[in-house]
Amino acid sequence: MISDYIRVSKGFQSSINIEYDFNDQKIIDGFIPTNACLDIIDNIFDSVKETASSKAKILTGAYGRGKSLCVLIALSLLFNADKNLFSRLLPKIKRCNCELHKKIDNYLSSNKRLLPVIINGNSGKMSQAFLSALQRALNVYNFNDIMPETYFDSAIRTINMWKDEYPETYTRFTEKIGMNAEVFINRLSENDAEAYNTFTTLHPQLTSGSVFNPFVDSSIIDIYDKVNAELKKKGFAGIFVVYDEFGKYLESNITTASESETKMLQDFAEKCCRESSQQLYLMLICHKDISNYIDMNLSQDKVDGWRGISGRFEHINLTNNFSQMYEIISHTIKHKKGWNGFRENNAAVFDDLYKAYDDNSLIKGKQELVIDGCYPLHPVTTFILPRLSERVAQNERTLFTFLSSSQKNTLSQFINRSNREVPFITPDYLYDYFEDEFRKELTTSEIYKVYSLSSRILRSFKSDTLEAKIIKTIAVIHFIQQFERLTPTTDVICTIFAIDYDSKQVTDCIKELISEQYILYRKSSNGFLCLKETSGININDEIEKRIASIKRNKNNQEIISEGVGERYYYPTAYNDDNCITRYFKVKFVDIETYIADIKEQVPSETTGIIYAVFPTDNIEFNEFSSEVQKYLSENQRHITIIPSAQISVTKIIIRYLAISELRSEAVDDHILYDEYTLYLDDHSDIVSDFINSYLSPELHRATYYYKGKALAISRKSQLSSLLSQICNEIYTRTPIINNESLNKDRLSGVAVNSRTKIITALLENDRIEENLGLKGTGQDVSFMRSALLQTGILKKNDIEYYLDLAPEDVNLKYVLNTISDFFKSTISGEKTFSELYYDLTAPENNIGLKKGVIPIFIGIVLHSVKKDLIFKMNGEEIRLTADLLNAINDKPYLYSVQMEDWDDNKTQYLTQLKTLFADHVEESERASNSFAFILNAINRWYLTLPKCSRDMQCYYSNGKKIPKTVSAFPKSLKKPNINSRDYLLAELPAIFNQEIGSALAKKIKEAKSIFDGGKADLTKYVIITIKNTFGNNDTASLQSILNEWYEKLDETTIQHLFDNNENSILNLIESVNSDEKTFAERIGKALTGLKLNDWNNSTAAEFQNSLQTFKETIERYNTEEHDYSNSSASRFKMTFVGEDGKEIERSFDKVEYSSRANLLYEDITAAIDEMGQSISENEKRQILIDILKKMCL
Repeated sequence: MISDYIRVSKGFQSSINIEYDFNDQKIIDGFIPTNACLDIIDNIFDSVKETASSKAKILTGAYGRGKSLCVLIALSLLFNADKNLFSRLLPKIKRCNCELHKKIDNYLSSNKRLLPVIINGNSGKMSQAFLSALQRALNVYNFNDIMPETYFDSAIRTINMWKDEYPETYTRFTEKIGMNAEVFINRLSENDAEAYNTFTTLHPQLTSGSVFNPFVDSSIIDIYDKVNAELKKKGFAGIFVVYDEFGKYLESNITTASESETKMLQDFAEKCCRESSQQLYLMLICHKDISNYIDMNLSQDKVDGWRGISGRFEHINLTNNFSQMYEIISHTIKHKKGWNGFRENNAAVFDDLYKAYDDNSLIKGKQELVIDGCYPLHPVTTFILPRLSERVAQNERTLFTFLSSSQKNTLSQFINRSNREVPFITPDYLYDYFEDEFRKELTTSEIYKVYSLSSRILRSFKSDTLEAKIIKTIAVIHFIQQFERLTPTTDVICTIFAIDYDSKQVTDCIKELISEQYILYRKSSNGFLCLKETSGININDEIEKRIASIKRNKNNQEIISEGVGERYYYPTAYNDDNCITRYFKVKFVDIETYIADIKEQVPSETTGIIYAVFPTDNIEFNEFSSEVQKYLSENQRHITIIPSAQISVTKIIIRYLAISELRSEAVDDHILYDEYTLYLDDHSDIVSDFINSYLSPELHRATYYYKGKALAISRKSQLSSLLSQICNEIYTRTPIINNESLNKDRLSGVAVNSRTKIITALLENDRIEENLGLKGTGQDVSFMRSALLQTGILKKNDIEYYLDLAPEDVNLKYVLNTISDFFKSTISGEKTFSELYYDLTAPENNIGLKKGVIPIFIGIVLHSVKKDLIFKMNGEEIRLTADLLNAINDKPYLYSVQMEDWDDNKTQYLTQLKTLFADHVEESERASNSFAFILNAINRWYLTLPKCSRDMQCYYSNGKKIPKTVSAFPKSLKKPNINSRDYLLAELPAIFNQEIGSALAKKIKEAKSIFDGGKADLTKYVIITIKNTFGNNDTASLQSILNEWYEKLDETTIQHLFDNNENSILNLIESVNSDEKTFAERIGKALTGLKLNDWNNSTAAEFQNSLQTFKETIERYNTEEHDYSNSSASRFKMTFVGEDGKEIERSFDKVEYSSRANLLYEDITAAIDEMGQSISENEKRQILIDILKKMCL
């Protein structure tokens, strides 16, 4: 057995407890000095110099790195109890670090001593931990006499005083604590903070409210100071406090630690760094920095507090050299007497390993140490062990526990149980040992994901099979992520298991796992083996089917373009200098597409195009290269890239697209989705490599051409510099706008709203205010400052703020002039905004503005010329607003503009129209153009006219026809979407047959007065008609004429109920007074059902006829004889008693029911019957009488 030849060193300890192992001779003698550990000890010795300022430190390092051992050795040396303890240690240190050895030797010779105080990470509250540790240290060295009284001691003394002097208080105290007083006192003597808190809570209750105060000015630091002062008398130069496993304290207390606790630690650290004759040192040991313990849920105050503490310490980190870890491993493994014979008998096996790893970077230069010194660990296992331990190890399982303990799957167990002839520990053995640690990893970590997948796969295999070993080995290699030195490839796996398995056996096993069981995948990009969970579907068959479908529907150019996606290259230096983002679009094209595409114009939003020309499979590379160079573009905005060698990537990209499509369809099947993801990631690497072969000049896999000439470009920075040079040559007139949120083509919704506020301020206010009236520090103010203040457009003179359209920036001045010239050019005719946007954005014009800022610059120019402009969309005029400029910015081709060419006649004419319709002008509209607000005022005037005026065809009072030119005026306002300029300057002159000027304004005024007086003319007509109908006396008043006619009526006529509304009209005539206009309104409404406002000429004629019919009906009835004294079935007469007590009679003739009236009768009788006895008969009659009364009176 192998145990006959090797063993594990007994002096090698798996873990160190500084307090319990302090000055242990075996540990000191067995210490293996590494450079990293000696650096820590050197740092500690530098800090104990009297001139040192950094005496508070935090030591961090991964689990199992030997932090505690380093500090233990340093403390043993600093304690300096007996130099003989280090007789074996010092020579080791001298061999590794002579300078450090000299420092230690000088220290030991000086007889200087420091008292070690060790605090354990599980010591509860911090203040209690510091006190307890100090007490233990003094007790160990029999220095109890110098420990000052603590507040725990003071509490105990107070309780004993109550017992001796105040028995009643003592009795009440024992009742309240609920336990034996001696037990409670024992807890206080052990510095139990909870017991002390109980005591301080009870003290006021037992002593009439007084607060317990053991010593006003004392604290933890004071106690240490007092002890330190006493230690000087005993030959000690100070105290060295080590808080071991401080990380455990943070893990359990960082969220609950009180402010006083954290302040105590901070004050202690500050105290250490002050100069003093008696030195105080503090070292915290944890496996990561304090900042990494800070929880996201921690309050900001506590976050700031802990960061403040961290800042008081010097941070040192223990980072071991892995090569030195191999030495530690080899020191752990001891050879027995039979080793040489074993080694000689199996020389062939070891020679094969030397050959396998001779040129391998894995253990280069360390072959003997790793292969012989670390046996039975396989060289790959030796490489993996320290790295895996660093990534996943905790205190329970580390590199050291694996080497020294006798647990399951450890080195010791392997040595004692292995019965193979030449056994080796392969990496799968490490998987078994550290499996519990893999399981504890965060579920989101890459290690846990790989472990979770491997554990599910391993359920299908026995643990000692080759398949299981391969799966575990691949998983472990993926755990450590050292692919540049250790790759999970078939060759590497075969080499690892070459001692126990034939190479073909391993290879066949891997093939089986790939092609039959679908749990392994070999990447096409690098040959790496990856684990995957099988869905039971033959992925390759599905991919091939989809590839066939893609080939049927897409050509090679489409496949490549879709596969590489959108790519851009940036002129970084130019963008930085000009506060703008320009880019060159990268287009991957075959040669046919390239030849056709370079003839097309580059879109203005793209600065230029980088053509990455790829060869197709049907052309030889040399022929392809010659053909491309024959047609090289000389366009200033084109760059051409040709590969230096044949690239066959089409098949891979087709496969990439197929996998991408299949994965998107498998989103509901997470196993199948993950399987496709594995394939997709692999092919993504190949696609990325294809892209990088063009866009990464440092790879030297392509040649770059500009204006038909090859360029010497070997770095990305050179390519970017070329793009910057091109931009500087093209965009010579671009102003600098230092705001990346504004100076781009596409703004966010929030940014558009901010820009709108600026444009609104420019368009709607004739007077420029400070900051355009914008307040605060919002994005709108930021945009305003960038576009107007910093550019020198918004200025202030001695009187007011104003817009300077000729700023010092010549490029900005050119832009504003371009906009202004565009508007001026529209005097000769309407133009679309696409012309202006072409001038401002097209690279050919050297400006190349980003569209985000253009509406602001247009608004700046419009502020002074907006009243002279007409804006249209699809030929229809629209009002100038900030929203309009935003819409123009999106689709300038839809909108047009025209500037008016003013003369004196137009000015005078429009001024008179403003005055004529002044009552209808909205002040807010005056800021828009000079035509729109006048037309809007005319429209409002028209809409305020009553219908009788708007529809008047003839004068109501005399029947004369209104002139066509006058009647056409209101008709013209009924048209939808009227163009204000065309209407005022073309249509109105045509309607009135008058040229533009004061004469035209006068005619419009006359027409307006006619329609303004339409209602009055109609009222006059109604009064005249009534007078003519009821009398022939022109001089008599309307009241007298109607009174005279009414007085001639018989009482029976007045009391009779007529069929229509004659009785209502009679009532109006009876109540007529001298207000003729009001009477005209009322009788007009009674006869026509319409108010006078709603009449037209037809209604007026209808009124005259209805009035005449009414008069004839009343007079006819009045001349007939009516005798109601004789009962008649055809007539009815009703008498009511009025409110004044007088009788009122009403009579009416019986009529036949119509079918509709019969339905009403049946409804009424049915409703009455339905009520039944719920209401009385009298109530029913009363209801019917009230209805009749209402209809008769």
